[in-house]
Amino acid sequence: MTQSKHLVKARNFVERSEELLPEIDDPGVKAQTLALLAIAHAVLETGFDIDNVRSAIESNG
Repeated sequence: MTQSKHLVKARNFVERSEELLPEIDDPGVKAQTLALLAIAHAVLETGFDIDNVRSAIESNG
């Protein structure tokens, strides 16, 4: 799977999880969801950082 597809899937997971989070009553499930959201946000940030570095290298070649 390409990096862009991973980022799209992570972004979709984040959006859906954030929508459902208020409806989660079980503290364990809520904790797991928040942990996965944190990981997904980290993946997205890392992906954006890598893209920025790649763009800067390519443009300054």
